[in-house]
Amino acid sequence: MASHDLNDTAHRILDVAEGLTQTQGFNAFSYKDIQAELGIKTSSIHYYFPTKSDLATAMVDRYIERFLEALEEIDQKHKTGLAKLQAMGRIFVGVAAAQKLCLCGMLTSDVLSLPQDGLNELRRFYKETERWIMKAITQGINDGELKDSTSLEDTAAHLLAALEGGMLVARVRKDSGYMQAVLDQALDFLGK
Repeated sequence: MASHDLNDTAHRILDVAEGLTQTQGFNAFSYKDIQAELGIKTSSIHYYFPTKSDLATAMVDRYIERFLEALEEIDQKHKTGLAKLQAMGRIFVGVAAAQKLCLCGMLTSDVLSLPQDGLNELRRFYKETERWIMKAITQGINDGELKDSTSLEDTAAHLLAALEGGMLVARVRKDSGYMQAVLDQALDFLGK
């Protein structure tokens, strides 16, 4: 079910679940935690998301929709490949500054407890994000701002891994400036 088909209550449930996942981890909360936050019965939560697996899949699907929309906005707003990569990186910097982790990164650590649909959605997140990064890198090469890479796929994977991993280390260090440094260093590496 697409997130635009969900009503306000379902979105509020997903908002709370997403926040809990990004700060504590998917397996660290229960429907009772959502109930306490929203003041609704757990039976109401089960009405929208019968199992926690259903909740995970809906969360990831909505997160991916929003992330891909943000990438589309970046494509429209920024003219160069480097500017697009900087803007995308600022999303990660902002999440780290809020003392959160990327939802998909957090769920990846819980991959063994996710349903197949949730796992498929995680794979889609990484695949779509890397595809977008490859496109931005190609544009940056054509713009003359980035050096030609021997493997766009590897370069995109490394950049995404640096951003996801940087969030983890920034969280342990309690240093949101660290995430900006990771982004700057990764983009310097790609530059001419």
